[in-house]
Amino acid sequence: MRLLNRFFAALLSLALVAAGALLFIEVVANRINHKPAVVKWHGAYDWAARTQWQQGSVRVVCIALAAAGLLLLIFELKRPRVTRLKISADGDDGPGIDAAYTRRGVAAAVQTAVTDVDGVRSAQVTVKGRKVTVVAGTSARDDAAAGQLLEPARSAALERLAALDLLRNPKLKISTTARKR
Repeated sequence: MRLLNRFFAALLSLALVAAGALLFIEVVANRINHKPAVVKWHGAYDWAARTQWQQGSVRVVCIALAAAGLLLLIFELKRPRVTRLKISADGDDGPGIDAAYTRRGVAAAVQTAVTDVDGVRSAQVTVKGRKVTVVAGTSARDDAAAGQLLEPARSAALERLAALDLLRNPKLKISTTARKR
């Protein structure tokens, strides 16, 4: 979205510069010879002078501009997608350092911690926003034995998230599954 915003900002600034230059040219031409230089604006001026605010065409244009402005405002207020999880800046480097982990890096760290637990064979970790979801595949053949590995896997994941020293700890959702026969 940031790239699209920059494109629209550049487009709007070019349009405003062009409109300002055109206005300057038209004002100078009107002062010199009382004729339009580039745009024949006298017809539009006469139409605007005899058109009332309550007319349908004016209302349609105003509604369209208000809707476009509201859409732009909504797009700007939308929270950006979290691509990095910031690290707290309590280190020796000072508060001016901006350091963060990527979502993929946090997922790999949590996956390593969970698979280090005895009885856990694999782990699928997804980090979306500020939420970490872990599905741990265990060596157990039944759900009861797999459920016993839930708390060790949770504590390993929480310890690894604490060791990462994130500015805001993400929510952790973890589940274990038994090995398929």
